[in-house]
Amino acid sequence: MSHFERSSNLREEFGQRAFMAIVPGIILLCVGGLMISYRSAFIALGIILAVIGLGCLVYGVIQFSQLRKVPSFPVKCPFCQHKNDFTEPAESDVRCEGCQRMIPIEGGRILQVWQVRCGYCNHLNYYSEKSTGLICESCNRIVPIAHDGGPEAKATFEHYTVHDDDRPYDLVLFNMGHEHNEELVSTLQHMLALNRNQVKDMVMQLPLTLLTGIPRKKAEMLKAQIDMHGGSADFKVSQ
Repeated sequence: MSHFERSSNLREEFGQRAFMAIVPGIILLCVGGLMISYRSAFIALGIILAVIGLGCLVYGVIQFSQLRKVPSFPVKCPFCQHKNDFTEPAESDVRCEGCQRMIPIEGGRILQVWQVRCGYCNHLNYYSEKSTGLICESCNRIVPIAHDGGPEAKATFEHYTVHDDDRPYDLVLFNMGHEHNEELVSTLQHMLALNRNQVKDMVMQLPLTLLTGIPRKKAEMLKAQIDMHGGSADFKVSQ
């Protein structure tokens, strides 16, 4: 999956830069102005501080002006209707900030999603025309789905596949891919039900056991999500 930067993240970055420059700039400009106005022995230092403060203010204003120039390409989540903004058109799957599901996109087109209830636990699940398999988010059983080749897709409950491997598995993360892999952090955040800072603290020491005692099918699916975002993971039978 390609990396698409969110407009909100870029705006936040410019806003932080502007704040970190303008506030010290005002302070330095005020201190330098006072030194100059009182004509003290530190008048030279006051001029230097005033010049530095003015420079910080100019830099902060420039960063603040960049906020309005951040491009915005909206992507409406078909699952929760949350509006996601990106700095460029999304050509492949992206993660929704609202529900943390992957928005199915193909060639820049947001694909239609369908709802299907698990025949075992009645939990409502979602899938799209790109889905090749579906595991219930609640009971971890396989929910068979079938596409009829037309514009509509349907779920069939005539036969539920039985798990051929009931052993519990552990999912282990070995590599984050690169130092600032925000997409993988978001994936792990949703996977582990933790906040972003907790996830970043956990992945400081690898290898890391993410989940224990999960079914093989779920371990395979979660491993595929991690691999898709540039990380490296594997699963093994729980001891």
